[in-house]
Amino acid sequence: MTTTNRDIAFDLADTIYFDFIDTLDNKTKAKFVKKDIDNKGGTINTEKGRELYYLIEDRLLEALDKFHMEYKWIKK
Repeated sequence: MTTTNRDIAFDLADTIYFDFIDTLDNKTKAKFVKKDIDNKGGTINTEKGRELYYLIEDRLLEALDKFHMEYKWIKK
């Protein structure tokens, strides 16, 4: 199975985003996530949370793509 830059960016963005959210106080955290009424004990991103998550994911993907292009001659 091949892991793509998008897969890597998704996994890293998820980790970075939730590590960041976990550092926030409850009032600030509420700006990014809210309780998911359809999933007991779960949360769902607010609009601001989605924007932050996708910004992180996009920046990581850009960096991975740039790295891949600059160092494509490196064999694994």
